[in-house]
Amino acid sequence: MTKMSRRRVTRLTLALAAAGALLLTGCTVNAGNEPAPADTEGEGGGEPAVETLTPGVLKIGSQQSYIPGEFFPEGEDQVTGFSVDFVDEIASRLGLETEWVQVDYSAIITGLQSSQFDMGSGGMSPNPERLEQVDMVGYFQSGATFILRKEDEGKYADAQSLCGQTIGMLEGSSTLEAAVAKENETCDTPINVQYYTSTPLGLQGLLSGRIEAYTPDVAQTQFIVKENPNDFVPIGDYTLVDYLINYTFTKENTELRDAVYEQLQAMMEDGTYDEILDEWGITAGGLDKPAFNGDLDATP
Repeated sequence: MTKMSRRRVTRLTLALAAAGALLLTGCTVNAGNEPAPADTEGEGGGEPAVETLTPGVLKIGSQQSYIPGEFFPEGEDQVTGFSVDFVDEIASRLGLETEWVQVDYSAIITGLQSSQFDMGSGGMSPNPERLEQVDMVGYFQSGATFILRKEDEGKYADAQSLCGQTIGMLEGSSTLEAAVAKENETCDTPINVQYYTSTPLGLQGLLSGRIEAYTPDVAQTQFIVKENPNDFVPIGDYTLVDYLINYTFTKENTELRDAVYEQLQAMMEDGTYDEILDEWGITAGGLDKPAFNGDLDATP
């Protein structure tokens, strides 16, 4: 039987001021209630299987606005999501508690390198610049698309139709920046970019008219549209760029990197991985094996 904690997911609405206030606190979560319980009778035999910054605790740096992977449902003070469930299960199998640390997306790698947490998360994709600094274990296949205001349904079809418009994206989204730069090569008037520190703020910018489209990943878009059908629509069956979603580790911390890879692979083999995705209603993007540094055929 899986040890993952089951969380009730409440409806996400655009009463985003409360979510923004939680993000601005900068405090750890899961510590907001209690950390996910460690497995004291499983593979670890009561002792953690890996060393961490705080013995017995796995600290994860995340923007905590990666919907539906790692986010705050309206009215709740505990981070939740399918990626949270993945990590809680991995930690439990390693005999560790989890502590989620809020950090801006653009600061995940620097926070990891300065030992603010043991691993990074938050929907990060691999690219050469990032892979020079960190190692990555891929856990989900996704890609960036565009989300529009409901009243603009059908107005835009792809990136080229947004030439001359202003779009929004997360700060530090270098993969998306490169994709937009490539699109601008064939735009008469370039696409302008407005940067946001979180997805809720980006959605506020979209609803206020400051931007014409926002660039979440495919899983985010499906969840946001499903929960807010009167506010948002997807641009259609279109992706700006496809990529893997990853957990990040310092180059030096191969022990934790390999342990997370191995436990994630075990979850894929024993059905726990698919069970979590099913619980969240995610029907596409699941992997048969983890990726390493952006390569599904590679292993650590």
